[in-house]
Amino acid sequence: MEVAEFIEETNRIEKFYEKELDKFQRDEWYKNLKNIPLERYRQIINNIFRKCKFMPKLADIIEMQEELPFQNNSIQKEKVECDKCKGLGLIFYTKQIRDGGKVMDYEFVARCDCKNGEEHAYDGTKIDDVQHRSKYYIPLISQLGL
Repeated sequence: MEVAEFIEETNRIEKFYEKELDKFQRDEWYKNLKNIPLERYRQIINNIFRKCKFMPKLADIIEMQEELPFQNNSIQKEKVECDKCKGLGLIFYTKQIRDGGKVMDYEFVARCDCKNGEEHAYDGTKIDDVQHRSKYYIPLISQLGL
């Protein structure tokens, strides 16, 4: 994050809480936050507005950075051409499941082995946060023999 971007976004905090950082505080904030991408800093600030009743300290910003899940919708990953998934990264397939006496068709999804499939990698069993772990995952097509 550039100095001008940092100042502009930090001014939003100052205006919101009607309190200004002095030069020393602003320098320390920048020294500790300059490696955070601008979009991420904006996300942190928006979350601070919702959660903090008073002007946050540097420690509050850093804590929010560590706790807040990263959401970046602005970056588009480069797609590669793939005959299997047609660039989507996912392959949909149908599987017949017996439910009592009935046979029902269910649709499932698997990740392609190409670079596009990496974007959709998910394994709920490996999530760090124990509270949000699950048994769900998106298998690779090679694991399923597709």
